[in-house]
Amino acid sequence: MILTIANGGRPAIAKEDGTILFHSMYMGNRYWGDMYNVLKDYNGKTWSIRECSLAEIAEEGKDFSILNQPRCFIAECENGRLLAALDDHNALLKTEVKNEGNIGGAGADKDPLHVIALGGMHAERLGRAMYNGFTTYNGLNQMDMNARVDVKIFAENEYCESAVHMPMIDKTGKAYHFGFVSFEQYFTSIFACEGGTMEYRLFMDGRKIQPDSTIVSDWMLFTPMEDTVSELPDYTRFIRDFNRFQKPARELPVGFSSWYYYMDNINERMVYENLEAIDKMKDRVPFKVFQIDAGWGPGNHQGEAHADRFPKGMKFYADLIREHGLIPGLWLNPFRFDPGDAILEEHPDWFVKNDAGEDMTHGGAHMLDVTHPEAKQYVRDLYHKLTYDWGYRYLKIDMVSDFIAAGHHHDPSAGALQNVREYFRLVREASHPDTYILACTSPIFEISEFVDGIRTAVDIFERWESLVKMFNRVLKRYYINENLCIADPDCLMIRKKENEDDDCRRYCSRNDDEIRTFLTAMYATGGALLISDKLPLMSEEQIGLYEKLFPLPGRTAKPLDLMDSYIPGLLDLGYRDDVRTIAFINWGERERAFTVEIGDAHEATEHWTDEKLGEVSGSYTVTLKPHCSTLIHFKKK
Repeated sequence: MILTIANGGRPAIAKEDGTILFHSMYMGNRYWGDMYNVLKDYNGKTWSIRECSLAEIAEEGKDFSILNQPRCFIAECENGRLLAALDDHNALLKTEVKNEGNIGGAGADKDPLHVIALGGMHAERLGRAMYNGFTTYNGLNQMDMNARVDVKIFAENEYCESAVHMPMIDKTGKAYHFGFVSFEQYFTSIFACEGGTMEYRLFMDGRKIQPDSTIVSDWMLFTPMEDTVSELPDYTRFIRDFNRFQKPARELPVGFSSWYYYMDNINERMVYENLEAIDKMKDRVPFKVFQIDAGWGPGNHQGEAHADRFPKGMKFYADLIREHGLIPGLWLNPFRFDPGDAILEEHPDWFVKNDAGEDMTHGGAHMLDVTHPEAKQYVRDLYHKLTYDWGYRYLKIDMVSDFIAAGHHHDPSAGALQNVREYFRLVREASHPDTYILACTSPIFEISEFVDGIRTAVDIFERWESLVKMFNRVLKRYYINENLCIADPDCLMIRKKENEDDDCRRYCSRNDDEIRTFLTAMYATGGALLISDKLPLMSEEQIGLYEKLFPLPGRTAKPLDLMDSYIPGLLDLGYRDDVRTIAFINWGERERAFTVEIGDAHEATEHWTDEKLGEVSGSYTVTLKPHCSTLIHFKKK
């Protein structure tokens, strides 16, 4: 691909043969004027383009060698530049745009709706797109585990906006991907309109822009695709490699979490009774992690435990867990500081402020600002204590999105994104090298550099409906797992009423078919697997269901119906040696038939029952009742 001038004198991305893919490019601000006016500062620019060396646009810390012999260009107009490195498959882009001072009053601060890092026209009208919604907290629009994933089938002139990235298929059936691939500066989105308009957008999070200042975007990627499902993981691998993520190889976490049975009703008895149960089943279920969730301490900020619940101190319980051959894990809620907290009283300058200089709050709680040097040291000391002194090597860092804010920070150049990235950088720096760090209710792409695992879906809870909401996100975000980091789909619970006692705080209501579907979907995700039942109350048959999950497949299923469904039900794990595994799930309320192409002759076996289904070839069809599933292994003959 190349960058050229076309269609009215603006930059365009084209194939080497001159076929235009994306044209009429522009960049700039759009912000409110008087009443309902929306003012723009990017009309009527004159552009020029020159080809350049890679050295002229390369950036320290980024790996441009992942492009295949790219051609590089610099496009310039009166108030900005577009930097581009393009090979035969990817267009890597970055912009620098000057905020012109003559719109809205010379010398006035600008408070834009957003900055358009780069906009333009796709060559064809749009047919459908997959988009990630936003979760909005404290003045921020971002994508975390709670943001749903939808497919938009465009009506004429309809539009949608997606956090971070967007795969789309145009009206001719050709697939393309638009997305950000670096995340140092801004929370971001992709805007698309059926007519072909596409924009890479930067959220300013309330930060005013001074006249004549320059806004430098994060790096963006434009990619034509042959097959959306197969190639979407290339996007997250590009992010990992381009940004040179340095992460040690980690085993998939498999273990126990206290949360969905006990919630915060935990004490040392919970630890003892579940460790004893794990000892009895360890030859059948390969537990590796034992995670103590919320309830162990008051706020958890300084590593204080509830003495009445855990009287021997949290180091003792980490040692106890390790004696049973397991990795000790702990839950944290690190950005939240409630009124009366000692740190809040002693260090009022460690917290995010509003325009009036007062602490920003969410639900009455104050929000930590780690751009303050003393707050940085506090974070280093805390995680050294948790991982070196106490010995916890699995940390679930939760409720992050709730307590970061579009406010004022100690570093005046920082926003919420810089604050949260700095926190996780400090956590990684201060923690023992063997520590597995899981981010939960947290921005996904923006902090993936610093963590081992990320929750990619909503809390699971106890009803069938929660499975639908959870796997809408997990299965459509399949491309994250093992590329950005290990995906965490939340916990598995297969208990029923007879497996619950007075300790239970979440009473499960799923029937046998729904439990089987839960197991099938978890198998297909290929991510972390933590069980949150009270293990001493589980029957031999239920322990046998845990056992059937192992060995884990070691790969993530591709959702073959990704662009055709709210929640994928045709999940292809591909081949391992000569066996192809496919999960079929009917998430709906009506009977449904599924058909998949198998090719040459295979012997089919149902995973959960070991039933031999006979020889199949060509296409294979299975019909499932509502909420039912099957997991089938097809072995080549």
